[in-house]
Amino acid sequence: MKRRRHGTTGREPRPIKDSLRAVTSGFGSRGRAIDLGERWAQAVGEAIAAHAQPERLEAGRLIVVVDDPAWATELRYHSSRILAALNAETGAATISELHLRVRPAG
Repeated sequence: MKRRRHGTTGREPRPIKDSLRAVTSGFGSRGRAIDLGERWAQAVGEAIAAHAQPERLEAGRLIVVVDDPAWATELRYHSSRILAALNAETGAATISELHLRVRPAG
């Protein structure tokens, strides 16, 4: 009798982002924020992404945590471009505003 390894199903492996999307789809707005986290660096650029991260999405309002007030100012300046980039990925205007919170690193 041939033994199968525990946990194998015979299916091909799939990218982890697909698995995460499947798991977080049931999380409502929190799941959408997690999904946005994957696209965040593309929308804001690597420099801003190093200092600002999406925390959660509530009724079209994306809560973003920044590590310094200067980065909050930078995000406010670019907010319309950021919103357009994030919404272009979904094909719908699901995010209508950015709400910025300063939480110093460390």
